[in-house]
Amino acid sequence: GRCPRPGFALLGVGWIAVRSPPIPRFMRGEAVELRSQSEGGGFGEPVRIPRCRVERGASLSPNDYQLTPGCSARVIVDATEYGGELLEGDLVGFDGEWHAVASVSRIDQPGGRPHHWEADVR
Repeated sequence: GRCPRPGFALLGVGWIAVRSPPIPRFMRGEAVELRSQSEGGGFGEPVRIPRCRVERGASLSPNDYQLTPGCSARVIVDATEYGGELLEGDLVGFDGEWHAVASVSRIDQPGGRPHHWEADVR
């Protein structure tokens, strides 16, 4: 039969939910801090995210994806490390500096739950 919902696969005796594995730990070797925007216009307290991937602009291959213009790095946060939301305008701290999130993509699991976020920062 036809798949009942996105994120399901027909295996053997019936439909089961399919989930993408987390990004491998060896690919998430850096800690970052996140300061989310608050409703009052400021920022919340920093939240440490222990294992992320920071791809600095100078290390990116010219044939791979391109950063948002004016950005210096892409930060990849796996949903197994952070249970909140990452939004444009939030601040991400690494290399001793705070960087503003200029654009962010939430990559979802089949079924709509977040798998990871990819944020280009200035």
